[in-house]
Amino acid sequence: MAKEIVLALGSGGVRGCAHIGAYRCLLDHGYKIKGISGSSAGGLFGAAFASGADLDLIEKTVLDFFKNPDFSRRRGDVAFGGTGTLQEALSPIIGDKNIEDFPIPFIATAVSITTGEQVIITKGNAIKAVLATIAIPGFFPSQSLEEEVLVDGAVLDPVPVDIARRLDPTLPVVAVPLHYKPHDFKPDQMWLPFSQYLPKSVLNHVANTHFGEIMRSMNASLELAMSRMAQLSLEETKPDVIVKPLVGHYGALEPIDPAKLVEEGYRAMEKCLPDLNSSYSLLNTFLRITKYGGLKKPKSDTY
Repeated sequence: MAKEIVLALGSGGVRGCAHIGAYRCLLDHGYKIKGISGSSAGGLFGAAFASGADLDLIEKTVLDFFKNPDFSRRRGDVAFGGTGTLQEALSPIIGDKNIEDFPIPFIATAVSITTGEQVIITKGNAIKAVLATIAIPGFFPSQSLEEEVLVDGAVLDPVPVDIARRLDPTLPVVAVPLHYKPHDFKPDQMWLPFSQYLPKSVLNHVANTHFGEIMRSMNASLELAMSRMAQLSLEETKPDVIVKPLVGHYGALEPIDPAKLVEEGYRAMEKCLPDLNSSYSLLNTFLRITKYGGLKKPKSDTY
């Protein structure tokens, strides 16, 4: 009998490719996914997994997309980038499905900048929910829900463990954050934002200017803040297993080789399998039921 879990997939932009490897590892080892929550990149990949789409198709779509990624801004978008090509890539996977029709229960998170509150999306058009959870402020356009304006779910909850737990409080929660970095990596080595848009000669000049230093410092500071926020969230919510793919040294929108991140996600999940197996002990199961058994499913916003 397959062992059942719920997943909390973390934010991280292009680092989300690691979620594919982590998910594949679970399937390869006989685990059954009974629910998925995701913020930002975790919401995008979580929706793809929960939709029931073939994992090989999802991985091929991602590999093909990053051969020539295009985040061009559409006319009228009040943001640096656009989502048109992302929608085209997701269409064969998710189609026009509603979240409530997914074979795996799924929750996406977003944030209302109208109210300052987290928005929980468990119903409605899945593509629209994905566009809301990945709406990185200033880069991808915000989305509208009735009278609210929605932005990236990671603004308040980079790894939605509590929300995943509410899908089934009796099951282990496996969290996959994307902020961990190799031990020898230093913050000032972070990718310079939007450097792929500049000719190499121009980039070398900009990188050595005061403006380049400001951009590097701002990016490193933001990454440090987001990493600390994710760490504090995990310390508070205490998932049963924390998977730590070493992908945090990639910029959220950096040009990458997705195959490397997929492989790292698989490696990190495989390393955690002994801990995951231990989470099914009678003691751990009893503690989960005792502590979380009374939790109710979160109130949903339909998108």
